[in-house]
Amino acid sequence: MIEHSFATWRTRIIKTFPERQFIHRTGGSVSYFVLGTKTQLAMAVAASVLTLWCLFTLFNVLWGQSPLRSSTKELYVQKEHYERYLVDLHEQEKDARNLLKEQQRQFEVAAKTFEEKHNTILAMITHGAFVSNTADIDTTIYAQSNVLMSPLITETVARQHRKQIASNAPMQTGTVLDASLVSFEGQQNTILLTGETKLLNTIATNRAILKTTGIPINDILKHSIDGMGGPYISLAGERKPLDEAGFLPRMDTIKARTAEAAALKDALKSTPLGHPIDAEHYMTSAYGRRKDPFTKRPTMHPGMDIASYHLAPIVATANGKISFSGRRPGYGRVVEIDHGHGFKTRYAHLEKSYVKRGQTVEKGEKIAGMGSSGRSTSTHLHYEITFQKQKQDPNKFLKAGHYVQ
Repeated sequence: MIEHSFATWRTRIIKTFPERQFIHRTGGSVSYFVLGTKTQLAMAVAASVLTLWCLFTLFNVLWGQSPLRSSTKELYVQKEHYERYLVDLHEQEKDARNLLKEQQRQFEVAAKTFEEKHNTILAMITHGAFVSNTADIDTTIYAQSNVLMSPLITETVARQHRKQIASNAPMQTGTVLDASLVSFEGQQNTILLTGETKLLNTIATNRAILKTTGIPINDILKHSIDGMGGPYISLAGERKPLDEAGFLPRMDTIKARTAEAAALKDALKSTPLGHPIDAEHYMTSAYGRRKDPFTKRPTMHPGMDIASYHLAPIVATANGKISFSGRRPGYGRVVEIDHGHGFKTRYAHLEKSYVKRGQTVEKGEKIAGMGSSGRSTSTHLHYEITFQKQKQDPNKFLKAGHYVQ
């Protein structure tokens, strides 16, 4: 039975793959080769195996079961892993951006605060209102003169700090600069507190000196050439202050005091507080009602008469510009100085004048020599002070000048 089946398969194979001869003719010569049954059978088996492999591979590719990569389940696991990894990276990036944004805001606050403090300290130093020894007001300099004593007794209410500088929590930016920021901030706060104390003393001193002249301080200051004002109109899109603790507005108050000190300092430079004679002298006639030396009738004397020797040096009592140098009826030879802030001084009955109209002079500078020109009985100086065209008593200004040299 087996031999019969084997013979049957052998017959079928021989019939399917009979011996074949291939004849090849080239250049007049004929050659041939024989392809036997076994060879054909081997080729058929090889072709079948290759076909099956191709079909198997195609099937696996179509159904996601390629033998060249991991299983579908593993791919899904790896895909979820990478998705979680990407989400974590996104959150880390978001946190880093928020941290960077916060640090940038902190640096903007620090930069703005330091800039405001620097400008305020610079303004204090520039206006000459800040010195290291805040308790000593005996060496305060203004108008090229020294304060000899404090006239603060004329102030009925002591000037106080409007608001103490708050001790805010140390600024933390999350960087290595935090320690330096805290150190710088502490030093600047100390300087500002010390400077503000000096500003208050300077302002009070200068106000008291000006008050001694009898002229309202506001009337003097409103005639300054550096006045500013106008309605407040905010800019479109104006950014709000970065300092949430209110420290920058605090800087504005200190700047306001610095500006006030500077304004008072300029006003003192224009106020004729010096003595008009740089020599031994004595007063011969005060300001106000008196008997006229020629007619003996009651008259109004608009100035002060001070006597000394012939050609005694007459000096400017404050900084200013010569507005007139020449002769006037009754006054003889005259020099007049415009000091600004509404103040003018007149020096009359002079023998000689050493200045010309338009010339700038400083306090204590020699401008003339004493004489007896014009309507005069003997050698003396007629000294007048006017404020906004109103005659003032020079004796009040001389008393105020006792606080300075």
